[in-house]
Amino acid sequence: MVVLALTLVIAGWLAVQLASPAIAWYDGRGDKIAGLERAVAWDPKNADLHIRLGHEYATRVPADVARARAHYAEAVRLRPTDAYPRLLQALLAEKQGDRAAARAAIDGAVQLDPHNVSIRWEAALLALGWGERVAGLDHFKYVLGVDPAQRDAAFQLARTLLRPGEDPASLLPTDADGLTNVMLAALRQKDMTLAGIAWRQRIQLEPALPEETLKHYVGVTLDQGAGALARAAWLSFVSDGRPTSESNVVWNGGFETERLLGWGLDWRVEKTWGVEVALDRFVAAAGSRSLRLTFNSFPTLDFDGVTQLVAVEPGRSYRLRALAKATEFITHSGIKLQVVVPGTLEQSLAETQTVSGTTGDWVRLETPVTIPANTSVVRLKVRREPAAEPEGNLSGKVWLDEVPLQ
Repeated sequence: MVVLALTLVIAGWLAVQLASPAIAWYDGRGDKIAGLERAVAWDPKNADLHIRLGHEYATRVPADVARARAHYAEAVRLRPTDAYPRLLQALLAEKQGDRAAARAAIDGAVQLDPHNVSIRWEAALLALGWGERVAGLDHFKYVLGVDPAQRDAAFQLARTLLRPGEDPASLLPTDADGLTNVMLAALRQKDMTLAGIAWRQRIQLEPALPEETLKHYVGVTLDQGAGALARAAWLSFVSDGRPTSESNVVWNGGFETERLLGWGLDWRVEKTWGVEVALDRFVAAAGSRSLRLTFNSFPTLDFDGVTQLVAVEPGRSYRLRALAKATEFITHSGIKLQVVVPGTLEQSLAETQTVSGTTGDWVRLETPVTIPANTSVVRLKVRREPAAEPEGNLSGKVWLDEVPLQ
C-alpha cells in the first residue's frame, strides 16, 4: 500500500516539474538508478534529481531505505520550501514503522503547502491508519470541499471516523461554493446520501442555488428513486398556491397553477394524437380550474399522456381520490387514474373505476394504494385503455379535479 502511495505521489509530482538540463540529459532508459546517479553526479544541487533517485531506491525490491532517505533529505535541504520531498519522507518513514518521523514529515508538508489536495489526501490516510480521528477528519473535509475526483471516497472514509450518532453533515465544507460542489459531485456519482446531506446544508446559505441546479437535483433524486429528497427540495422552491398538506403527496392536484410545469413533481403532458389536454378556467369542482381532456380519436386509443411522479413513503397505505366529469364521452373503456411503479416494466399498484358517457355532475373516483417496501417514487397516470369490443370513434370531453393521494 505504501509502495503504491509512493508511486502515485511521485507520478503526480513528475507531471508538474520542469526538466532541468540534467533531467533532460537523463532519458530514463536502461538502469534508472545508474542513470540517475550519473545525473546527480553531473548536477548534485538539482533537488528534482534527488527526489527521483530517492523514489527509485524506495520502490525497488528490496527497498534501499538508507539511500532513499538520504536523497529525500538532500532534496529537502536544497529546496526547503518544497512540500513533496517531505511527503515522500513521511510515506517512507511510515513504511518503516517510524511513526514519529512520518508524523513530523507529513506535518511539515502540510504546513508548507496546505492547499495541495494530494498532500492533504495522504495526510488523511496516514491519520486514519494511526487512529487520529480529529486530524483525519480535518484533512478529509478539505478534500471534500475542493477535489471533485475524490469527494465520494473522502466522504465514505471520513464517515468511518464519526462517533455513533454523530451527524455526517459535520464532514462537509461550510461555505456555499464548497457545499454546491459536493452536492453536484454526489449527484454525478449517484450518492443520494451525500447529495441529501449537502443539499440540506446548502439551502441555508446565500446566495440561493440557480434554478438549473435545483432542477438537476430534483431530476436526479427522482431518477434514483429518492422520493423524500426530491419532495423536500421541490417544496422548498415551488408552490401551487395552496397550503402544503403533509398527508397529501400529489402536487397541484387541484390544477390551480397558471400552467403545468412538465417536470419534477408537477403534471407532465405528452402530446397524443386525438387528445387535447388543457387547463379549463371555466369548469372546476373546487377552486378556479380543472384539467380538461378533449377527444377526437379512434376507439383503439391507448392513452397515458398525463402523468405525475409522486414521492411516497415505502410500505405505507394511501387512498387515491379524484373528482371527474364527462360529456358525450361514449365508450366502454373510460378514463381512470392508475398508480404504477416506474421502470422499464411498470408494476401496476392500483387503479380507480372509469368515467365515461355524460355524468351531468362530478363523480368520485377512488381506490386504495399500498406502496411496496422498497419504493419511494410512484407514477400517477391518467389512463384510457383500448376498447375491448368494436365501437365508434371517440369524441367528447372529460374533466378531472381535486386529485389527492393521502
